[in-house]
Amino acid sequence: MRKIIFLFLLVSFYSFSQNNNDKFIEGIVYNDNSYSIEGVHVLNITSNEATITNSEGNFKILVKLNDELIFSAIQFKRNKITINQEIFDSLSIIVYLEEFVNELDEVILNSSGLSGSLMNDLQNTGIVKDLNFDDIGIPGYTGIRKEDIPSSSQLTKELLLAPLTGGVDIERMYNWFSGYYKEKRKEREFKNDYSLVDQIIKFYGLRFFIDEFELSEDNIHEFVTSTYQNYPLEENFKAGNYTLVIDYFKKNFKRLNY
Repeated sequence: MRKIIFLFLLVSFYSFSQNNNDKFIEGIVYNDNSYSIEGVHVLNITSNEATITNSEGNFKILVKLNDELIFSAIQFKRNKITINQEIFDSLSIIVYLEEFVNELDEVILNSSGLSGSLMNDLQNTGIVKDLNFDDIGIPGYTGIRKEDIPSSSQLTKELLLAPLTGGVDIERMYNWFSGYYKEKRKEREFKNDYSLVDQIIKFYGLRFFIDEFELSEDNIHEFVTSTYQNYPLEENFKAGNYTLVIDYFKKNFKRLNY
């Protein structure tokens, strides 16, 4: 009786697998020089499956017939393949990605005219910029210092403790009551959002938006910003849900009716 049940389950499982007609397909991604590429994002835009190539360029992903796979990586042109019968029946596939090449039309060499003094040369350039300690060879803080924007609870605490601490910082209190800190906080949040939009565009590549949605380069940033404002793009991109992010792009594209 147990053998009959086991056989029945085995046949049912086999029939279920055949009906679904899907399987894991393995492969390796190379560049033009036949070097394997690590960190290539392999996106099944039909089923929302996704994976990343390992240190040897290998990947494994679930597919079925007619699924579309996108291979995307920074500094490489996007490649898109459709799972036909030949690929589906293969034990392993090889995918090549073409590298982006930035070419300069003309290079003009001029005498540098540098004096050898770092500080003098910086002043003579006429460029005004924030300097870090390491710009002039002194160990210390690196990066651009941000203005301290205290929270409302922090400022309330300072105000209540003023009799014990010897007074309040008039400038900080004025900035609080005038709404200066509120505006600065909004400005900083906007800059962070703008930076994330740039990261998303860089991750998928300009070619992805041009090929997939037929957008011009001038419209890509506006399109991604619009998607960011109308869909949960940030949390899903940071969580690695890259195919879901593509779904949001498609929904936003349809919504805008480009």
